[in-house]
Amino acid sequence: MAVAFPFNESHRLRRLKTFGILDTPVEEHFDAITRIAASLLQAPIALLNFIDETREWCKSAWGMEPQSAKREESLCAQALLTNDFLVIPDATADEEFRSHPQVVGERNVVFYVGAVLKASDGTALGTLCVIAHEPRNLSESERAALKTLAEHAVLHLEKRQASAELLEMQRRLDETEHYQEEFLAMLAHELRAPLAPIQTGIAILDRPEATDADRAWAREIVRRHVGQMSRIVDDLLSTSLATTGVMQLNPEPVAVKDLIENALELTNAAIVDRGHTVSTSVAASLYACADPTQCSIVIANMIENAAIYTPADGHIHMTADGDGSNVFIRVADNGIGIAHEDIDAIFKLFKQGKRPLARSAGGMGLGLTLARKLAELHGGTLVARSEGIGRGSEFTLTLGRATPQDMPGAARVEVAASTMPMSILIAEDNHDTADALALYLELSGNTTRVAYSAAEALAIANEWQPEVVLSDIGLPDMDGYALIRAMRGLECLANTTFVAITGYASDSDKIAAMEAGFDAHMTKPVDATSLEAVLRGARASKEPEH
Repeated sequence: MAVAFPFNESHRLRRLKTFGILDTPVEEHFDAITRIAASLLQAPIALLNFIDETREWCKSAWGMEPQSAKREESLCAQALLTNDFLVIPDATADEEFRSHPQVVGERNVVFYVGAVLKASDGTALGTLCVIAHEPRNLSESERAALKTLAEHAVLHLEKRQASAELLEMQRRLDETEHYQEEFLAMLAHELRAPLAPIQTGIAILDRPEATDADRAWAREIVRRHVGQMSRIVDDLLSTSLATTGVMQLNPEPVAVKDLIENALELTNAAIVDRGHTVSTSVAASLYACADPTQCSIVIANMIENAAIYTPADGHIHMTADGDGSNVFIRVADNGIGIAHEDIDAIFKLFKQGKRPLARSAGGMGLGLTLARKLAELHGGTLVARSEGIGRGSEFTLTLGRATPQDMPGAARVEVAASTMPMSILIAEDNHDTADALALYLELSGNTTRVAYSAAEALAIANEWQPEVVLSDIGLPDMDGYALIRAMRGLECLANTTFVAITGYASDSDKIAAMEAGFDAHMTKPVDATSLEAVLRGARASKEPEH
């Protein structure tokens, strides 16, 4: 017989398989349902059948041994098409069913009624059917009773599925909590590590007997480890922004060779410290559609992962090639490799794979999480491959391909940097942060004044008319956005440059700052040298042309 399928067959089959009921052992609960169905209708046989791609599979049978049948030879498969009930009072007298295999065959079906098992979303899964060997009619009360039993069978299935899903969710929550605890312990360690030399360096600077060489050494120690702490905070922030989807990218055609060179600059210290050799094979003509800054971070994390998890004096090989629409950037190493069960886990937040002690220098485990999220934000992918522990690994970043002709025609204008001192107002409620920044800027020859509230900043600005205003966003009496809007309304500040210096660092925060009237946005902790460069560029851009 030809097989007829419900119109939503692909969805129906997927839904059926989510219950995990096919090919499972007999269960007392379902056997009770078929026993009651046969008793209520005073029939010799009752079956609970599920219909998959090719067969009628019997979960429970009363009055006969459970057995499967070909789908094309199944009355229950026919019942499925009704999405409700199929009732055959006398199959031998029914033109449509008199020659059906289950009528003329071993089952000897004469009377048949099948109540379709429907999930809560209406998906048909199978039937609860009752069979007799002589003709009879189905009363309304019998029909209602059979429907109730069919609904009960599905309800049991769905409750069991929901219970299993809840258990799985709890397992994942427990697993995540465990990983978070491990992560917090690692974070505490990573933050304490640079704090110790910073404290020691400051103590040396305070010692009157310290030589100039001692002080220079201490300053370098403090500078290096403050940079390390800044990178930790940046990783935390970037991972948060990427995983929540807040981060916005500015993709453009960029040479893959440039992306890799930028990434190698970012990871040079890790490579040199471990004595690795790096080889590259990249065509100069290969371009990708990518955000130059964020994509370089993705590749840098791939390289740093290889550097960290490859024993000293290892080899890292980078290649880039493409097809008609994609670019493939690969970073391969001869390091300790990845266990098969950890291939996906290494990309999860707070999760690091099981590793030998040789891999204990792995840091907080944020790099690959951030890298994959950034790859996905680019519309690409980041995957790992390894033959196993001790056999190295390879990470592949896939990006959309671009051509140099896609590059915008407008050339970037370089602004000459002005070196003249400036008058600078700092609006910051943290006294130490404000005073330290003011002192640094004064040492560069600038004149500064400090306001610890928005109201104080407005009063000073009206009286003093600074050339630059550096403002925090989270001020106690008025946020920085409102403060700058108010200052923009003062005619005396028409030529003033406004710079936001804040811990609010998402792309949406930057947009909000620009919309409020800021000329630039910088993230705390701000690098003083970078700040000076921004101020000089802003000053130069507002100077009249000669």
